[in-house]
Amino acid sequence: MQTHRDSAVGVRAGGLRAVVARLLPRHVSRLAAIAAACALVAPLAGCAAPHLESRNADASKLGTCESAYLAAQTGTPALSDGYAAMPTMMRYLVTRAAGEAWITVASACTSRFAEGAMRSAQVSYAAETLGAALGVASPTPPTVDYGDVVRLDAGADALSAMSLAEDRAGFALEVLAARGVGNATLAASDNHKTAAQRLFSLSGASKDPRQKVYAVDQLIAHPDTIEDAAAPGVTAPTVAVIEMDCARAYLDAMRGDDGAAGDSGASGSGTTSGTDAGSSTTSAGSSEASDSSDAAASPSRKTLDWLARMAAARAWRAMELGYPSADSALFR
Repeated sequence: MQTHRDSAVGVRAGGLRAVVARLLPRHVSRLAAIAAACALVAPLAGCAAPHLESRNADASKLGTCESAYLAAQTGTPALSDGYAAMPTMMRYLVTRAAGEAWITVASACTSRFAEGAMRSAQVSYAAETLGAALGVASPTPPTVDYGDVVRLDAGADALSAMSLAEDRAGFALEVLAARGVGNATLAASDNHKTAAQRLFSLSGASKDPRQKVYAVDQLIAHPDTIEDAAAPGVTAPTVAVIEMDCARAYLDAMRGDDGAAGDSGASGSGTTSGTDAGSSTTSAGSSEASDSSDAAASPSRKTLDWLARMAAARAWRAMELGYPSADSALFR
């Protein structure tokens, strides 16, 4: 005889079987789907690691030049596609880092001395401007100081061209300071003249390229602003053009074109005639041509690094004084 309890158990058992019958197909289908997904993911997981390792291996093969150039591009507005989308603080950080990266490009990359030095000045000035807007400590142009330099293994003709440019800039600033032109100081003039003296001593040249006194017609005619003859159409404060001319003389000298270094600096600042500056530089170079040709062909990376920093400091100062920092004015 079936009791009430037995009947209840039977009902529960029957209900449980019905529930299992309804749910089991669903769980089986889900388990099957999970198993299929695992079967697809497993081989992919096994293949992913080698691809990543391959990419890392390729990245590790980049040399000093390539690595520096990639880092420099990231912080250079004109060369970075994603620069404008970065937050302001991020732009400041990558731009500041790019200044040092471009110096490495100048010293480590073949035939990129001029680009590296000028780009370093450009992004360093941009970082200074961004820092001021953010209210954080901003970098400023380093002081050009050859006091601790014992030797530079660039050619005598190249160093003589730089010495001439520094001396000419010092004379021009002295003239403008005497006339009370803004930002033209005797301290800046002395800094240029001291650099000129040291460069001449380091060059080992037998003839001093410095003329001491230069034509002043253009300075007197345009003491405040002047068109930069090296960049037609660009007008800037005269003191800024003087500094930029000095910077360009470094770049031209390292290309091995001493005459061009003298001409570009003279015509840009208007402190002397292109003929006078060119003949002075050429005579200094010719007196040491046989001795300097080998050294000029392969200056050490340390020398390139130092000279790039000095050129960048002059160009950076020019931008602080009002010289345009756009590519159209700096790269022609």
